[in-house]
Amino acid sequence: MRRIFYLGVTAILALSLSGCGGGDDRNVTGPGFVGIDDSVADTAPLLTVEFVDVLGRGTAVILSDPEFDGDIALVDPVQNVFTITTGATPLFFGVDSSGNNMPEYKAFLTFPLDGVTGQDILPLGATIIRATVELFITEVRFADTVPTFLDLVPFGVLGPEDFDAGFLDSLSLDFLSSDPGNFVLIEVTPLVQTAQDLALLDFQIRLSLGGVVSPTGAQGARPQAASNRADRTVSASSIAVKRPERRSQAGGSRAGAGAEHPTRSR
Repeated sequence: MRRIFYLGVTAILALSLSGCGGGDDRNVTGPGFVGIDDSVADTAPLLTVEFVDVLGRGTAVILSDPEFDGDIALVDPVQNVFTITTGATPLFFGVDSSGNNMPEYKAFLTFPLDGVTGQDILPLGATIIRATVELFITEVRFADTVPTFLDLVPFGVLGPEDFDAGFLDSLSLDFLSSDPGNFVLIEVTPLVQTAQDLALLDFQIRLSLGGVVSPTGAQGARPQAASNRADRTVSASSIAVKRPERRSQAGGSRAGAGAEHPTRSR
């Protein structure tokens, strides 16, 4: 099967034999920290693609797949200890400079393009006219402006190797302290066109803090970031006239489909 079900809200992966103590009672500070709602269909991440194919012009409206959305935190860069969270909301990216070892978070969102979730299909070979991703922001903390990298990455069940894995294409943008409680609409046309050119069945993106070097040292400066800026607009309501029903796959047959996702607290 193309998809592998990954069960569990939080998995701790250590690349050493040492453990990581402590609870989830954290006071997050640092150069920037952003929360993205990933709960119900009304506010879940939404991909909208206007395209042209052999049948003419069309529009695909696709909610992200909650079973493959998640975030990865590097909680101990010395011991290479990662925390991987899936099936929960909100998702985070940014740096917790007040926590032990200053953990950095990166968020991943997955939009199936082949209709496996029972939503619209983006036909392979279609020419992309315009594509946007809409995110409902739950929090922006500890910085008025949070520089962000938005990367197109190969689809996969999240593992520690994805934290600093190579990307297929990339854009940059800023999130602002005025964003929480609003929808941020991000133009991602170049990334979706790249996904089409590569015949990808899933549009998976990674959001991470830009403008700083990752604690692992693997993410450095990106000279192309300044020229590859994504346009963004902010609205109190969603652009979608009607959002599709949110499912993990057609018919809801995947284990856990339709289950309520727990809300995270820091």
